[in-house]
Amino acid sequence: MIGELVERWHRGWIAADGLTSEYRDGYLVVHVDRPQRRFEWIATDDAETTAMARIVAATSEPNWLSVPTHTPQRVSAELEAAGMVVARPDETFMRRALTGHPAPEPPAGYAVEVTRSPVIGVRVLADGEVAASGLMAVVGEDAVAHRIETADAHRRRGLGSVVMGTLVREAMKDGARTGLLFSSTDGVHLYRRLGWERISDLVVARNDVSP
Repeated sequence: MIGELVERWHRGWIAADGLTSEYRDGYLVVHVDRPQRRFEWIATDDAETTAMARIVAATSEPNWLSVPTHTPQRVSAELEAAGMVVARPDETFMRRALTGHPAPEPPAGYAVEVTRSPVIGVRVLADGEVAASGLMAVVGEDAVAHRIETADAHRRRGLGSVVMGTLVREAMKDGARTGLLFSSTDGVHLYRRLGWERISDLVVARNDVSP
């Protein structure tokens, strides 16, 4: 079950970020092509953790491995035993049915801008400056949220909820019915307030290679 959802999430992520992916030796690999992360390997079954970690740890370029799991402590131990560095041990894989998603209006002094490229982009502006922003890619009936961010000076004003609500509203116009996302520890509280549910924990590790 998790594996299918991970596959669906990954299709939205690469669409949102303009990336490509492949299966290498049966494992899902995304071409990130950034100095600090050339490839991101994504486990669709946490039973593959040790085998994948050994492959990634042995590569000569900076590579990352993400493992959705219900047993994050075990997975973290397996990653470290294989020579990986656990960078983010406590992220969360989440989903939500999009019907009825909260969509608050922006507070006074803020305006919302929507773009399509065809990825949906939302920016909340204050005096022309970006206070909060986010992306959402629609693939079939799935909508994958990406890079939901609020500037430090504009936190605690509900702007993350405005961004998410606007993204979901626009995604539903394109036929999306289910939302998927990988959440940081900072973001998970926002998504829970908006009715998103945990699918699993998520452990993210990198190999010990400098860019």
